[in-house]
Amino acid sequence: MQNYWKRFLGASGLSLTTDCYGAFSFGSNPNQAAHLLSLILAGDKTATSSAVIEYEATKTPMPERGSLSIVLDGHGQPGCIIETHAVQKLPFSEMNFALCSKEGEDDNLKSWQTKHLKFFKEIAQDFGQEFTDQSEIIFEEFRVIYSS
Repeated sequence: MQNYWKRFLGASGLSLTTDCYGAFSFGSNPNQAAHLLSLILAGDKTATSSAVIEYEATKTPMPERGSLSIVLDGHGQPGCIIETHAVQKLPFSEMNFALCSKEGEDDNLKSWQTKHLKFFKEIAQDFGQEFTDQSEIIFEEFRVIYSS
């Protein structure tokens, strides 16, 4: 991971002290991680959403504009580096199709709501909390800035 980050810094001309927000995969299993990475690399997935509950429970700082992250494949290997260019906090119920379509996974809002409500409820349950359609989510837009 560290070598991948150093190659990126060298290729981009950024300072060797540039921070990495995190290294993670999208989805909840290796097959989803591989699929979602392929959507990112194809340019079809340019956003993601996450439950605020998870950030609060794990005391993880929320992403900010300019955050740089390594996206991992289904085997935990680096697939690309993304830069966050927009972050919004909103109630789950206020998500609209113009936003969720940027995630590249669903053809309509209802499909996105059904899948994500189930996913966010499972996450909240892991932390002994409840997720409802009024719970807050973070909607993060990003662009790929490096892949090799």
